[in-house]
Amino acid sequence: MTTRLKFAVIGLGQCGGNLANSFAKYGYPSMAVNTSILDLKDLANIPENRKIHTPLNDTDGAGKDPRIGEKAIFSHLPNILAGIQQFVSGADAILITAGLGGGTGSNVALLGNMMKRFNLPIVSLVTIPTNDESALSKVNALRAINRIVGENFDSCIIVDNNKILNQFPNSSLSAFYPEANDYVVKTFSNFNSLTTEFSAKSLISFDNEDFRKVLLSKGILIFGETELAASQINTLDDILPRLKEIWQTSGLMAEGFNFATAASGAISIYAPAAILQKTSSRFLNLLGEEFKSLTNGATCYFGLYEVPNSTTIRISTMLGRLTIPVRLQEMLVEASSEGKNLTQKLAQILPTLDISSLDEMDLFSNGPDPRSPAPGLSDTSVLSREAVNGGASYRSEPVAKESKEAKETDLDLENRSYSLEEYVKIKKAKSPAT
Repeated sequence: MTTRLKFAVIGLGQCGGNLANSFAKYGYPSMAVNTSILDLKDLANIPENRKIHTPLNDTDGAGKDPRIGEKAIFSHLPNILAGIQQFVSGADAILITAGLGGGTGSNVALLGNMMKRFNLPIVSLVTIPTNDESALSKVNALRAINRIVGENFDSCIIVDNNKILNQFPNSSLSAFYPEANDYVVKTFSNFNSLTTEFSAKSLISFDNEDFRKVLLSKGILIFGETELAASQINTLDDILPRLKEIWQTSGLMAEGFNFATAASGAISIYAPAAILQKTSSRFLNLLGEEFKSLTNGATCYFGLYEVPNSTTIRISTMLGRLTIPVRLQEMLVEASSEGKNLTQKLAQILPTLDISSLDEMDLFSNGPDPRSPAPGLSDTSVLSREAVNGGASYRSEPVAKESKEAKETDLDLENRSYSLEEYVKIKKAKSPAT
């Protein structure tokens, strides 16, 4: 695949690793860093020597605790940096993918800051939790976003898991995330691919430097694609009043951006010859005016391509250097309320039972002493074995008490001096015949 920029993709955590695995399927050199060995094993498109396992002590995973993820990264820092330094050699930029909400991926800003020593542009592509995820995930995500913005990366792309749910409502549980990851990666890759990939004739070229300017414009970046049937519109002028709607709905990015804060953007249009022939030459001027109106004067880079034998119109868009969207402001409200409730639950003293009614109960006083012999047996009883019907049975048999004479004889033996030979003879004489 021929690309505008050579990205070295680094996936951090479970979600980040899965996204990196999808990028690898599209030909991007990819590696993964994770505290969980199980998550790394599932990344079939990434070579084993590009999977860096970073457990903290004997743990596996980070349990949604970014502190564990941070300590794990620092404890394996020499190994991580050595692996990445070799990996990014020859790349034009580094793309770090991660899911914000977990314990490992939420440290994307920490990893990105370490990557600055390689003097390459750094772009982060991250996902944020759905509305129904826990307060813990939302708090982790918001803290991570603030750190990413504070690190001033070359851009940050925020994919909203809420929009993924809406985009693939009929996907099976096993196919849902692979399809969503593939959609995100393919859309990004289409922008980064040269137009020759689409067999298109260039009327106005959106070139490599245009792409670089928008992609690396700092702040938050959105991108997406929309396809319209050629039968839906008469000329390209029909898309002008729908431009804002296209930006809002064409991808999986977080919603509620103030487009007037954008500093740059791009619009590439791929259309069949029949539509282009009916479109006035004034279209580009009108598109430029509409773009400036919606973005309050941002720079726009256009691309226009004729696609032979096409029955659809594809519109690819990018907007760069946007500020934090409303979606994250709403999440902040949710996380503040849900987080306080969770904090109170964790801080409360766990109640104990009132068992004072059991204090006078002695449940073991009336039972037999487990140390006493069983009824019918004395402490002088032993088991005697005899053969019965070719088998063996056991019966209780009392041990004969020693006679007074025997005891006196033994004492006498112990108190007198004998040779060893005499002593043995006396003992044999005392022993009963067998």
